Order: sequence, then structure tokens, then C-alpha cells
Amino acid sequence: MRTKLIVMRKVVLKWDKMTVLGKIQKVRFVVQKMTENVGNFPAPSPALTDLSTLADDLAAAETAASEGGKDRTLKRDETLAKVVTAMNLEVLYVQTVTLGDPEMTALAGMDTQADGSRWPVPFQPQGFKAKPGKFDGSVYMKCAGTAYKKQYVFQLWDENLNSGDWREIKTQGSNIYLHQGLERGKIYRFRVYAINSAGAGPVSLEATSAAS
Repeated sequence: MRTKLIVMRKVVLKWDKMTVLGKIQKVRFVVQKMTENVGNFPAPSPALTDLSTLADDLAAAETAASEGGKDRTLKRDETLAKVVTAMNLEVLYVQTVTLGDPEMTALAGMDTQADGSRWPVPFQPQGFKAKPGKFDGSVYMKCAGTAYKKQYVFQLWDENLNSGDWREIKTQGSNIYLHQGLERGKIYRFRVYAINSAGAGPVSLEATSAAS
């Protein structure tokens, strides 16, 4: 069977060079646009209320960090990481709905890259497994090689993120990853998916493991 090529543009935020305040404004703009066009985006993931809350949290953390202090800056950076993760997930949702159509994507307050891709999206990673790593507080993960992948995105279920959500912990070219900094003996849930210029492929089945 021949693999069908998917020709579409990639949905992007174009916010890599934005300041923290610029990112906050971008999140709020996306929430506003997707709310106005709810008929086109009926089931945002994450929910728009969650994005609004994260934007408010980041604004408060940025104000605190501007007053100085290592702990405040660290808190700001942690909150920013949560915002980036949530918005990356929203981009994937918009990509799924619009297939990179520029006019529809603009209704979500997002942009598309200039050139389309003729790659098929990657296949679902198979044989994903997790086990305790060789270092304290670590988990070792591995999946079989995936066709058409450019990078793998490893995710951890974070019960503290939006009352429970998947958080990106590593994006890399290798299908093997050792995650550290976990609580020893605690059971964690992981999954992985592959991405390339055509978009994101299906997520793998979940794997669980205690941290060593």
C-alpha cells in the first residue's frame, strides 16, 4: 500500500522572539479569537479557560520577577514553561482542525509557515516502554523507530498542570530518553509521539514506571 502524502501548511505561533509580556498578549489574543470563532473550534485542547488562567498566572509571575529575586525568577520561568507547553498543544489542535489552511488558522489567532510540506505525518510510535533508570530519580524510555519522524516528543502526565495534563519533557531525534529529577519510588505515566514538517503523528500507548 502506498503512503498518502499530506500537503499542508504548518500552524505556528511566531512568538520565539517575543518577550514574556508579548507571549502573554499572544495567548490572550488566541483565546479571544478562538472564543469569537467557537463554531470553527468547538473543542479546544487545552480549554480556553485554562489558557486564560495560565496567562494570568504568567503575568503575575512576571510582575513578581521584575522586582528581583532568584526564587521569583525561577517561578516565572516555570510558569512560562507551562504556558509554552499548553500553547504547543493548542497549536496541534488547530493544526488538526484547519489542516494548515491560512484563512481558518487566522480565525484562531495563529499563523502558518510560508511553505507547505510534502511529507506524510509520522506513524504512531510502537513498543513504547518505560522502566527505572540507572540514576536516582530517573526513568528510562524507549520506543521502536518510527517512519517519517524528524523528532520525538516525550511527555509526562503532570497532575499539577491544569488539574492534570500531559507536559512535554523532551524533544529530540533519538527514540531513547532518560528523564531525571523525579521522586524516587513514585509511579509516573509517559507517552511519546513523532513530529516532522507535516505535523504531529498519533501518540503512543502510555507506559508507566516507578522512578529509581
